[in-house]
Amino acid sequence: MKFIIQLIIVTLSISFFSQKICAQKLAAIPYVSGINSPIDLKNCGDERLFVADRAGRIRIINGDGTLRPVPFLNITAKISSNNSEEGFLGIAFSPDYKTNGKFYVDYTSIIGGKLTSVIEEYKVSAADSNVADPASALKIITQVQPFSNHNGGNLMFGKDGFLYINFGDGGSGGDPFGNGQNKKTFLGKILRVDVSNSSSIKPYEIPATNPFYNDTAVALKKEIWAYGVRNPFRSSVDKLNGDLWIADVGQGAVEEIDYQASRAVGGRNYGWNIMEGKSCYSPSTGCNKTGLTLPIYDYPHPRGFSIIGGYVSRTAQSKSLFGMYIFSDFVSKWIDGIRHSGDTLSGSVNHLVLAANVPGNPISFGEDKYGDQYIIFNGNGTIYKLQDTSYLRRPKAYLTQVKIGSGSYVLVGLQGKNLTYQWMKNGSPIPGTTAPDYNTSIVGSYTLEVTNSLGFKDTSDIFLLGSAINFQLFSAQKIPNGLIQLIWKTSSEQNVTGFLVQRKKQNETSFSNLGFINSKSINGFSNSELNYSFNDSSASNYDKLFYRLQVQHADSSISYSEVRIITSAPEKNAFTLYPNPARKYAQLYLNQFTSPLTLKIYDAEGKRISQQLLREQNSLVRVPASKGVYLLEVSDQDGKNEIRKKLLVD
Repeated sequence: MKFIIQLIIVTLSISFFSQKICAQKLAAIPYVSGINSPIDLKNCGDERLFVADRAGRIRIINGDGTLRPVPFLNITAKISSNNSEEGFLGIAFSPDYKTNGKFYVDYTSIIGGKLTSVIEEYKVSAADSNVADPASALKIITQVQPFSNHNGGNLMFGKDGFLYINFGDGGSGGDPFGNGQNKKTFLGKILRVDVSNSSSIKPYEIPATNPFYNDTAVALKKEIWAYGVRNPFRSSVDKLNGDLWIADVGQGAVEEIDYQASRAVGGRNYGWNIMEGKSCYSPSTGCNKTGLTLPIYDYPHPRGFSIIGGYVSRTAQSKSLFGMYIFSDFVSKWIDGIRHSGDTLSGSVNHLVLAANVPGNPISFGEDKYGDQYIIFNGNGTIYKLQDTSYLRRPKAYLTQVKIGSGSYVLVGLQGKNLTYQWMKNGSPIPGTTAPDYNTSIVGSYTLEVTNSLGFKDTSDIFLLGSAINFQLFSAQKIPNGLIQLIWKTSSEQNVTGFLVQRKKQNETSFSNLGFINSKSINGFSNSELNYSFNDSSASNYDKLFYRLQVQHADSSISYSEVRIITSAPEKNAFTLYPNPARKYAQLYLNQFTSPLTLKIYDAEGKRISQQLLREQNSLVRVPASKGVYLLEVSDQDGKNEIRKKLLVD
């Protein structure tokens, strides 16, 4: 980042901070003071906040806003902080911190006479939950830094449970060594590693789903999740849906925000140093943008000079801010917010706090267990809380998840302080249900009503508890001995008792019952994959057969699967694709299989985007990451006897 130089170049008016509530929706309110040069703030899943300072200490802020005098961790002796981009840079707590006590730090140190970034694991003391065990230190990754700037420093855990590590390009200016595009170095990358079974022998594992896991290129770093970044100093994961937001500090012209949906596969190239934001950098014109992922938003200098990324607002305190990504700029100091629709910006930029109302240069954001956000200013020992100060502010009622227990659902409401809760069934209050969560197994229409201290209310979307089923797969295919085999999979079942298999021949007007298969779910409820099969041994002398499943529900209602067709002389290479629409993966079933076939996927413009060999009757196909309509073609390896079907990715 260009903190010192740009502070000299750019002169901005600085107004002393006032807590006076104006028409603005967002204000930075002092929360706790007494911290020396704070740099990062995280929570571990409880009421506490953990604040790291640049020198190498982590302090605890209790749930009541008081600062504990004894540091949680002190590793100042390890830290090298000779300039504004060195020192203790980031912390992250394991998603399983409550049980394993693990957390991770990112700092710079001098090792072997060289400036080195260190990612290290620690554990909380067994005797005191407010003190870490310094002897538990375990080095996860080290990276020599060729220059003193662009060290990255952001650590975060994804919804997938893996640790994401941000490395800058190694510094100087313009990425002189081309690290951003070089997959043989950690520099200019975002890494993804599995530290769930960390040990001194093997501090981390590389997830098999990493984009370059099967790449055989010599010296390629398989830890890479994304590349082509300059200095992603502050990034975050949306606590509700797992989307990734990357604020990447620009070179001399553009600051950018990169975005990746949680369902998207890795391997994205964000363009540095071919591009800076959405503009060509090297070369300055006519650069090749093929294969690059452009930012969801960028802004030019002098609008700002060093972007500081925050979080997607997930606080129950503000309906107007809910779902908005909040960020700032170190030099220009304003606080803005954006929203998205898919991979593109939705609406205009929200200017939430003007620079005149900000008490310093923003250096980092933080988030507590409730989704409330905090902001840290460079060299300022006070932590500020971001609050919607509108006197008309409404809370946000939101059901974060639905968990399946033994025959019942646990509806989990978004929690917040100083809010009251009331659960409703079929539009009427349920007596005594004033907790954020509610457990039920009774069919009905459920909502959650939330009221704030101003008396304003909000009602959540409806959760309908009835009879439902989600098919992941349903196929019909010929197998030896003249049998027709039906195979189906469900990803969830709700009040399902079983499946009546039905068949209709071409000359018949109605379906006949072949047999009944009981549900494998527990008490009719399941949220995991269940597999079923049925063999029809009575199919003979037919030209065409139609099969379907009649789903029997506990409330005596019924529903039906899609219809599958078998012909006596089927098209060569005919196949079934399921689900469709799909996300991430789809199952491809060949009606017949005798030898390997070729699968090709084309986009809407007819461009081939992938090809693979099908070596068995059932294959798992990775679908394109971007939403849209695609064409799947199965053919012999010589391209003959092709069969095509449309695939919708949503």
